[in-house]
Amino acid sequence: MSEVAAAPSQPARFAEVAVPIPLHGALTYAIPEPLLGFVQPGCRVRVPVGKRHLTGIVVDLVDAAPVAIEEVREIEDLLDPTPVLTEEMLRLAAFVSEYYVAPLGETLRGAVPARLPAWGAARLRLTRKGAFLPSSDEGDLPILQTLLEMGELSLAELRRRISAPDLERRIEELKERGLVSLESKEGSRGRYRSAVELPAGVLADQLEACGRSQQARGVVEYLASLERPATVDEVVREVSCGASVVRRLVQLRVLRSFTQLEHVPLDRHLTAAKARIEHQLTDEQGSALAALEGAIEIGAYCGFLLRGVTGSGKSEVYLRAAKRVLDKGGAVILLVPEISLVPALASEAKGRFGEELAILHSALSESEKAQEWERARSGRARVVLGPRSAVFAPVPNLGLVVVDEEHDSSFKQEHTPRYNARDLALVRARQAGAVCVLVSATPSLESRYNVESAKLSGLDLPRRVGGATLPEGILVDLRKEATESRKPGEIQFSGRLLEEIERSLAAKEQIILLRNRRGYAPVLLCRACGDKLECDDCGLPRTFHRRDSRLVCHYCGSTRGVPEVCPSCGERAFEPVGSGTERIEERIKELYPGVPIDVLDRDASRRPGGAAVVLDRFGAGETRILVGTQMVAKGHHFPGVALTAVLSADSYLGFPDFRAVERTYSLLTQLAGRAGRGTTPGRVVVQTYYPDHYAIKAALRHDDRSFAAEERRFRETFGYPPFSRMLQVIIRGRNRQSTREKVQAFAQRLRAHPLARETRISGPAPAPLERLKGYWRFQLLLRHGSSRRLRELVTATMPEDQRANVVIDVDPQDLF
Repeated sequence: MSEVAAAPSQPARFAEVAVPIPLHGALTYAIPEPLLGFVQPGCRVRVPVGKRHLTGIVVDLVDAAPVAIEEVREIEDLLDPTPVLTEEMLRLAAFVSEYYVAPLGETLRGAVPARLPAWGAARLRLTRKGAFLPSSDEGDLPILQTLLEMGELSLAELRRRISAPDLERRIEELKERGLVSLESKEGSRGRYRSAVELPAGVLADQLEACGRSQQARGVVEYLASLERPATVDEVVREVSCGASVVRRLVQLRVLRSFTQLEHVPLDRHLTAAKARIEHQLTDEQGSALAALEGAIEIGAYCGFLLRGVTGSGKSEVYLRAAKRVLDKGGAVILLVPEISLVPALASEAKGRFGEELAILHSALSESEKAQEWERARSGRARVVLGPRSAVFAPVPNLGLVVVDEEHDSSFKQEHTPRYNARDLALVRARQAGAVCVLVSATPSLESRYNVESAKLSGLDLPRRVGGATLPEGILVDLRKEATESRKPGEIQFSGRLLEEIERSLAAKEQIILLRNRRGYAPVLLCRACGDKLECDDCGLPRTFHRRDSRLVCHYCGSTRGVPEVCPSCGERAFEPVGSGTERIEERIKELYPGVPIDVLDRDASRRPGGAAVVLDRFGAGETRILVGTQMVAKGHHFPGVALTAVLSADSYLGFPDFRAVERTYSLLTQLAGRAGRGTTPGRVVVQTYYPDHYAIKAALRHDDRSFAAEERRFRETFGYPPFSRMLQVIIRGRNRQSTREKVQAFAQRLRAHPLARETRISGPAPAPLERLKGYWRFQLLLRHGSSRRLRELVTATMPEDQRANVVIDVDPQDLF
C-alpha cells in the first residue's frame, strides 16, 4: 500500500489579539489574505475596537472564529515582521493576567515599551535614483513598481500589497543601494541605524564566500570576534573598509542586514566609576556562591533566599553568580526596589560586564527605554538591571534572576496589573528553568516561611566582610526630652543626637539622617480658622514644599501655589506643621552653618542628574550630611559614614496595616546598616516615643531572630500572611452613599456564596484613605489558605457592570 503524502498545512486564518482595554481575554480578528502566514503570536497589530483603532498583541492563532464569520473584523496592519514578545513572555503575561485578575491587554502593554518603534509604521518611498534606475533583481520589481504608483507607503501598507516572505530583507538591500528611503515617524524618540550580523554557520565557509577580498574577510572575522551585531558605521570604522564591502556581503547572503535604534550611552544614570578591587570571599560567601553555581550548572529551576547582615557582601555573591551565567551563554535580570538604587549597582555591574549591561526604568527617555529593551531582546545586552518592571525584560536564555532587598514593598505595583515583582521573579525563573535568588538583610515573613516550607533554599551570611562590626545602637526616649523650644509638629533633635552629630563632624565622618516625609511640612495650617488647605479630590492636607513655593497632594499629584491669605478666612496666619526633608535640611544648616548637606528624596531624584548626582557627591565626600526619605536606607555602600539616625522611628507603627511593624523593623535595620561599613565603627541613633516596642529593641540589638519569632506569633494568631492568602477588594464611586450601598450589596453576595464558609471576610468598611483622587472608597479583606479560591469567590460574585470601579488586589502590600 503506497504512502499518501500529507496535505500541506494551511496558515491560520484568525488571530486572538489582546488589546489594552479592561477586558479579561482576547478578541478574535480575521487575518487579511496578504498577511496570512506573516501574523505570528507576539507581533503587534493595529485593530479596530468599536470606533477606535488600537495597537494590540497577537497571543494565539486559530483556524475558526468563535462567532459568525460576518461579525469578525479584520486586522488592519501588521506592525512587526517578527514577534516582539517570545512565547515565554506571552506565558508570563498570561500568568499575571490570571493570578492578579488583570486584563490581558493591559498586562501585555506593560511588557513592551510604550514608544517602541514599529517596523510597520516606518514610511518607505523611492529615491530619485530608485525611480530612474530599476533593480536588476526581479524580486525587487513589485516593491519599486508599487512605490512608483502609490508614492510614500508605510511598511505595513506595503506588506498588505506584497506577500513576499523576504520583504524585510529586500527593503534593507534596496535601502543600502540607495534606491529607497526609509523614515521612522518616531521623531525624537530615536534614530535608526543600519546594522549587520553574522548568521549562524561555519566560519570557514563564510570566509570562503568572501572570495579574494581581504576587506570582506576582515569584516567577517571582525563580526565573528564580536559575537554580536554591529552597525555598518562601526564595521566600516573598525575594519577600515567602505560601506560597499558590507553591502556586497549582504547581497551574497554572508551577512544579514537590519535596522536598529541608535545606541545612546546611559552614563548619566550611573554613579562615578570606582577602581574595582577583587576581594577574597569569606567562607560564608564562598559556600553561598558554590551553592548558586551548583544550581546554575544543573540548568533547572531553583529558588534561594540569600540572607545576610548589612555589609556582609551579598551583592558580591550574586554578581559572581551572574558572571558564571554569562560564561555559560545565559542572561541575567537584576531587580532593585527603587530607581535610586540603580546608579551604584549599575556602575558596579558596568565595571564587570561592560556593554553586556542594559538599564530599564521609568526615568529613561522613551528612546532610551526602546534602545535598552531592544538590546536585551536581541541578546546584545545579557544583563538587565532595573526596578520591578524589569522583570519583563525580554532576554533570551534566562539563567538567573536576582531580587535585591526582596522585602521591600516597592516591588508591588499599585496600579493594574497589580503584580509583585518578587513573586513574579520566582514564576519567571521557574518557567525558564533558571535560578532565582531573593536577597535581603531583613527578609519578608513570606520568604522566611518559604524557606521553612522548603520552597526556597536558605543561604546565610551572618558576618560583615573585612572584620567590620555592626553599628552600636543608641536609643533616645523622646518622652524624656524637653519640648519648650519646639515649634508645632516639628521633629526634635534630641541632646544625644546633637552630641553624636558634633562628634562625627569633628572626626570628619559622614552622617545620614532619615526623615520619611518629603517637602517642608505635611500641613500648612491657618492658625486663625484651622483650614489645612486640603486636596479637593482626596480630602487630605497638601504637603507644603517651601523650596518651590507650592502645595502638593502626594496621593493624586495635584499641585497649587501657596495663597497669600487663607481662602477660608482671609487671614495671613499660615503655620507649617510637622517636618519633611526640606525642614530638616533647613534646621541642620541653622545648627551647623557651612557644613555641606544634600537631600535625597523623590523630588531630588527628578531633578537634572537625578539620584546619581546626589549619591556621587556624597560618595566622593563632598557632602558631609545626607538627609533623605527611606531612599537613603536602602543598599548604599559609603565607607565614610559612621553615624546614621532616624529622627522619628514611629512613622509606620500606628498605621492600620498588619505589615506596619515589619516595615518599621526593616527600615531601622537597613538604616543602621549604612553605618560603620569602613574602618570606623558605626553608630545608629533611634528617636522614638515607643522605646519598649519589640521591633525597635530588636533593630537596636541586631536581633533578627527575636523579631521574626515575635512577628510570626502575631501573624499566626490572627491568620495573616504567610499563614493565609489575602485579597483586597476596593469599590469606589463619586457618591459616598451609593458606593457604600454597592459594597454592602457585594458583601452580601460574597457571604452567600458556598466558598465564603471557608473564607475569613473582614468588612465592608471605609478604606484607611476613604477619599482618593475624587473617589469614595470602601474595602473588604478576604483571607483563605488558597489564593485560587479567593479569586474564584470574587470573580464569581462580581457583577460585570461594576468592574470599572472595582480594584481587586491579590496579595496586597499596602492596605490603604
